[in-house]
Amino acid sequence: MSQFKRTRKKECVFAILVVMAAVLITAVLLEVTLGLMGYGGEPEAIIRNMMLVDDPVLDWRYIPNSKFRQGKITNQYNSIGFRGGDHAIEKPSGVTRIVMIGDSVAEGYGVEWKDVFASIVQMNLGAGVEVINLGMGGLNTPQEVHILKEVGVRYAPDYVVVNLVLNDCDFFSSMKSGRRHAEQMQAKIAWLGITVSPELKRLLKSSALLYLINQRFADLWGRLAGEERHDYYGELWASQANRTKISTAFEKLEVLGHEHNFRVVVLIWPLVIDYSDYKFREVHQWIAEQAASRRFASLDLLPVFSVQSFRSLQVTSEDYVHPNAKGHMLAAMEFVKWFTHASGSSTPISTTD
Repeated sequence: MSQFKRTRKKECVFAILVVMAAVLITAVLLEVTLGLMGYGGEPEAIIRNMMLVDDPVLDWRYIPNSKFRQGKITNQYNSIGFRGGDHAIEKPSGVTRIVMIGDSVAEGYGVEWKDVFASIVQMNLGAGVEVINLGMGGLNTPQEVHILKEVGVRYAPDYVVVNLVLNDCDFFSSMKSGRRHAEQMQAKIAWLGITVSPELKRLLKSSALLYLINQRFADLWGRLAGEERHDYYGELWASQANRTKISTAFEKLEVLGHEHNFRVVVLIWPLVIDYSDYKFREVHQWIAEQAASRRFASLDLLPVFSVQSFRSLQVTSEDYVHPNAKGHMLAAMEFVKWFTHASGSSTPISTTD
């Protein structure tokens, strides 16, 4: 009997080893296959693609001529640290220039550059128009206007597009505080609630397979849970101090517009959530009124987005801020229609009238 038990135990151990070997071989093959397909691991921290600058309003920029990969998306930055091609400072004769400012939505988080709003607008408006994208992830509206003042006006824009997202009245982003947060997160696996060594987490995050599984798990969990917590945005806009950030930034933008002779259009991006009971229409209207009071044009994307299934516009199911390629396309087509009409008009146009 004891001989039988020992044999049985050896068979179980052997079976477990075979299964473990099969899983390991499969994982290696999948890792290699995903690498060949262009997938990569999660960026160790976006802060590694940023450099510290001496600026009290915005103490960081993306590193010029750098890139980072997130899943299958590679962000390539030009010689001044923005997505898109390089542009000469001197404006070509006969060309209308559009400078776009904004946060990660304008930058095109999670979307190939060819499918990003600014890129689609350029493609559709043709050679007579030059679109210069100055979107940077994590900025608020005052910082975006600061980027315009420090960088954008050098290009002598005829139009400036403010891509306004509903979290753009929040805190001022800072590389120094972001670095501290990244260091804290580098020693945690958040969804398991455990602490690990930074070296182990860097190894795990370098795996394309684990990154893809994590993305799919988070996406599935978001769809199954069906939870949407938007109190954050309600609290943001309930604060008069936060609204003042927008109105003050618009005042500075108005001054810049007069000094450098460009027209302003405020593009209002809605959250990518269930539109059957959208709670932020008043916020959209307030933004449009602030724009109109300074004779800016405004273009609200809510009517265009709200006739779509919001799930069809999301980058991932747990992300209620960043639209996918379809969302960027819808926005671009609306702007192209607006621009085609407005560029022949001497007065601002507002779609909220």
